[in-house]
Amino acid sequence: MEKDNDLVLPKTVTELLELLNKLYPERTPDLDVTPKDIYFAAGQRDVVRFLNYLKQRADKEAIL
Repeated sequence: MEKDNDLVLPKTVTELLELLNKLYPERTPDLDVTPKDIYFAAGQRDVVRFLNYLKQRADKEAIL
């Protein structure tokens, strides 16, 4: 993961989603992670997944 000081707000929605998918990827949690941390990471990923869905829906509607 990039250092926080290197992060900048992307200029486009697509670039923002690429960054969020990179920072919060789909992955299986490690066995040594606490349930609290697993739920927190799952919540982060769920937000990214929802934003990806909204972008796909907007792109599909733009085509129609």
